Amino acid sequence: MRFKMKLSDKNMAQAIKAICKLTFALVISATNVQAAKADIVKIGGTGAAMGTMKELGQAFVELHRTHRVVVVPSLGSGGGIKALQSGALQLAVSGRDLNLDEKASGLTAVRYGTSPFVFVTYKDVPTLALTKAMIADLYSGKQQNWSNGRPVRLVMRPKKEGDTILVQKISPAIDSAVKTALERPGMVVAITDTDSADQVEKFPNSFGTSTLALLLSERRQLTVLPLEGVSPSVPAMENGSYPYAKEMYAILPRNPSPATRQFMDFVQSAAGRDILRRLGHKTYFPK
Repeated sequence: MRFKMKLSDKNMAQAIKAICKLTFALVISATNVQAAKADIVKIGGTGAAMGTMKELGQAFVELHRTHRVVVVPSLGSGGGIKALQSGALQLAVSGRDLNLDEKASGLTAVRYGTSPFVFVTYKDVPTLALTKAMIADLYSGKQQNWSNGRPVRLVMRPKKEGDTILVQKISPAIDSAVKTALERPGMVVAITDTDSADQVEKFPNSFGTSTLALLLSERRQLTVLPLEGVSPSVPAMENGSYPYAKEMYAILPRNPSPATRQFMDFVQSAAGRDILRRLGHKTYFPK
């Protein structure tokens, strides 16, 4: 037996009205999901900036409760830029400026700070009066032990990585010594800034490089070495007595999201500058 049900005009109108309400609710829900996604600022790139971005992000979210800042583990400068280009990030941070191809793709670099580039040791290594000559001896292998007789454990960075280039620029003798070290078998080579700090922090007798910004923002248990009698600091970097530094850039896509623009406005604000200065940066934004 078959039954047929015929809706009255009144019931039909109510059904249509209910469907319209449901459709409207679904559209609003989808819009809210998109808006929520648009309010997330996902940041990645050089490990030297990750701790700083976390502190800036926390302060930013306190002012903009509807926003979220997500800082992903270190990708390196190049990795962060590639992730930004693919849409996986809303903002990349880099220890170098953009190259010509990256600029041509529509990316924009904003230099937000410069931090002292430093030499560091494991916390229990004897105090060193570090000199350029000693750096060359450490990398070349001429000096293979600390003053307590324990063997030096060098933590290198890849051949073409920015920190390696910064070390090589200090002097011709250091340039030659670093090239020699990179050819020695069994050397520890840390791929990212975070890896390098981890290696030096965890293993006795280690010697490597970092930035003051990374050490302060991540509260690393490492010994920062004076070089030629000058302790690394922002004032020493600014007055030229400590000339070794690493520039830091925020990399923006062609069309940044509103939340990303707001985050960058915060970075350039007085509150953002105070955080950057406290975490070992010279800033460039107008006061």
